[in-house]
Amino acid sequence: MDNFYFNYKDLFKAPRMAIGPQRIFLATFGIIIAHLVYLIFTYFSIMLGGFSIGAIWSRFGLFPCTYGWSLPFYSYLLYWIGLLLTGYFLLLMNTAVSRAAYMHLRENLFYTYRQALTFTKNKALSVAGTYITFVVLILPFIIGAIIMALIGRIPWFGELLNAFATLPYIFAGMVLVFFTLSFFVSFFFGPVIISTSEEDGFGAAVQSLHLTWGQPWRLILYGIIIIALEIFGILFFAFTLKIGLIIYSVLFMPLMHSLAPMLNNALRLVQLSLGSIHEWIVSLLGPTGSKLFYLKENYAALQLHLHLSTVVSSYVVYFFLLLAGYMTIGYGEAIANTAMVISYVIFDRKLTDTNLLTRKDSEIEEDNESEEPSKDDTKDLGDNADLQEDSKTNNKKQNNE
Repeated sequence: MDNFYFNYKDLFKAPRMAIGPQRIFLATFGIIIAHLVYLIFTYFSIMLGGFSIGAIWSRFGLFPCTYGWSLPFYSYLLYWIGLLLTGYFLLLMNTAVSRAAYMHLRENLFYTYRQALTFTKNKALSVAGTYITFVVLILPFIIGAIIMALIGRIPWFGELLNAFATLPYIFAGMVLVFFTLSFFVSFFFGPVIISTSEEDGFGAAVQSLHLTWGQPWRLILYGIIIIALEIFGILFFAFTLKIGLIIYSVLFMPLMHSLAPMLNNALRLVQLSLGSIHEWIVSLLGPTGSKLFYLKENYAALQLHLHLSTVVSSYVVYFFLLLAGYMTIGYGEAIANTAMVISYVIFDRKLTDTNLLTRKDSEIEEDNESEEPSKDDTKDLGDNADLQEDSKTNNKKQNNE
């Protein structure tokens, strides 16, 4: 990529790069799948506790939670399984978006979302393997601590053994803290490492350790910049969509008398489906911010008397408004993943003095090989050329005779 500085300035290219439909589609698709998984598992877990769908919907809408419910243990078990699967699908989404962003950085403009999804499918075990590796690294420390605590309950022997092991305990605690920090870093950079360097799960874990040890201050500084860019992108996208909705209303309101109640009912459905999230958004944005980026009034309090056709149409509008909301969050995630890809390219250059933007990549090599003519094709072309040359020679001889 031209004009790549390999410093923090490159991060500010992320919002423009992420605006591509390919990256937004992948991020939006991943968020929808992850949300559906979370929704299904959470609703089932609460329903196993004896509560109805209506009671859950009226309280939480599209964002249910087991907090505040009196549920049996198996409901919580199902809920945590759903959380793990949701997190895994989000990591896969990050892998696909990071792969697409990496190919865009390499100016491979014909790289498709299907190729990114295929790459993610092939690397699905590697994504899971990254975190399994960290569990294998961290778990012995926890088990060892429990065993030594039990041994410490033995008079004399256990007490003296733990006393003499004080210094090893201190070093083990330091190593455990480092592994834990690297584990945390891998949730953000694990998919990026797999997407840019095609590492397996163990390799991604090792690179996360290397990254945490070698670039701690850049991780913090770049992380703050990435969070700021993601928030800016979400607000900018939401504001743009709000302007589009206002223009749509102004243009069609005089021509379609049922548009106003239809939109009001759709926005009322949006507010009801958000549940308690609605109150958090309003308190976070404030009155002015809510009017600019969210809802301008309390639509749930409206008393609407609508025809059946208007109600059905409002549900269609409600579906597209939800899709616009997913796209807004998707754009923010696309910015974050693109910025993390840029960050990792910079980190790798600082740590190893190599350029990930020029390394040999398996998919690029396959594309180049498919574009080159095979040996058989080259041989056939050569044979055809020889035959044409012989034919020209024979024709000249006949003309001379």
